[in-house]
Amino acid sequence: MTSDKVSIRWKLCAYFIGFAVSMLVILWLMQTVLLDSIYALYTKETMKNHSETIAENIENPELNSLLISISQENELSIFILNSDGFIKSATERSTSVRFTKASEKMLQYWKLASENGGIYITQTQSSGVFTDSGDFLEYDPSHFTGNVPERNDYDSMIVATEIVSPSGERSLLLLLSRIEPIASVGEVLLLILSIASIFAFGAGIIFAYIASKGLASPIKKLSDSAKQLATGDYEVVFEGGGCSELTQLSETLNDSTQKLRKTDKLRKELLANVSHDLRTPLTMIGGYGEMMRDIPGENNSENIQIIIDETKRLTKLVNDALDLSKLQSGTFNFIPVVFCITDEVSDIVTQFEKLSTGKTDIIFESEGDIFVNADEVLVSEAIYNLINNAVNHGGENISITVRQTVTDKNVRISVIDNGRGIPPEMLDGIWERYQKGFGGGAGLGLAIVSTGIKMCGGTCGVKSELGKGSEFWIELPIYKN
Repeated sequence: MTSDKVSIRWKLCAYFIGFAVSMLVILWLMQTVLLDSIYALYTKETMKNHSETIAENIENPELNSLLISISQENELSIFILNSDGFIKSATERSTSVRFTKASEKMLQYWKLASENGGIYITQTQSSGVFTDSGDFLEYDPSHFTGNVPERNDYDSMIVATEIVSPSGERSLLLLLSRIEPIASVGEVLLLILSIASIFAFGAGIIFAYIASKGLASPIKKLSDSAKQLATGDYEVVFEGGGCSELTQLSETLNDSTQKLRKTDKLRKELLANVSHDLRTPLTMIGGYGEMMRDIPGENNSENIQIIIDETKRLTKLVNDALDLSKLQSGTFNFIPVVFCITDEVSDIVTQFEKLSTGKTDIIFESEGDIFVNADEVLVSEAIYNLINNAVNHGGENISITVRQTVTDKNVRISVIDNGRGIPPEMLDGIWERYQKGFGGGAGLGLAIVSTGIKMCGGTCGVKSELGKGSEFWIELPIYKN
């Protein structure tokens, strides 16, 4: 089975178990392989510290009590040799001062300490001990008869330190410690570790299963909800939990689902609106065409003009849909140029004044020429659509003011009318692609305005009040040389 077909629950479970096993392996390695080395290193450092302490107090009259304390607490054998090669102090849990001659082996350690900068540390294996007199007794079972103990060699740590007292007297401090007892302690630790490993492994499996289930369950719920969403069910609700990331993901998916739900609703409305808007001109074109063909005397200029007007209306609807599709798909040939937006607005207002035949008053207000760097076609179409919406949907006998103002680094073109206004519930989403026009129609004009102005680096907005009129505006960055 490939890894991409394995449930995340079992993957997480395997990771947790692998982590637990890794920890147990490390503990076993520490116990079985490294314990002796670690203990020997610890013993070495401890003995070095004791050597330094004794060296600092070498001329203290109460030195013997310090030697006894260190010896009993750490199970150490301590010898101090003077410069004449005699044992000045010796302690094996008791202290005796016997100026007996040190053994050759002790003197050899002094020589090694001198050759190694004043301190010599070694770890040896033997079955003998140093006596208080400084002799080294080696145990050999072959030298005895009867039921005698077998020879058991053990590890010893020896630290030889050459000391020079404040008065200038030279002496050797010799510390010896058996580190063999760790073997018996190690057996106990090994038994404890074995029992603990069994319980730890079992607990690790249980914890891994519970933890993986807790993490995987919310993810599985999100996955099931995503599959439900893929079928077109936009009422699905994503439920996240277990951690902040999954909660944020579920909130994001719920927000996306809400937008998809809204887009789907608007899409259905668009189909209905477009179908109606297409059906009306097509019906009129077909009807008037048949009437002109079948009824004598109806082939006149008035009927022909109706057909032409409906054809233009149909053409505009199709062109709007194509233009919006190009803008939102990124296939529009965007060509930014520097041009005077004041002159552009003035020309468009002049065109509408000629077409209004006095039914609508249109005024253009500005305080000087302003230049912008944008696609001139998109900006012109946006301004045209805003003025056209005000003319067509503002009502009869209205006045329209097209105002150019400068705010900070932007220029704002506002189209203000005193018409009937827009209901508040229609303002939300009025710039979206499938939002039905507030005066009827498929509502593509404002979507073209919003998309085109955003491509030019600008923004757009609206405010309206029923019975008092509306204000639509676009803002673009001002071009400065």
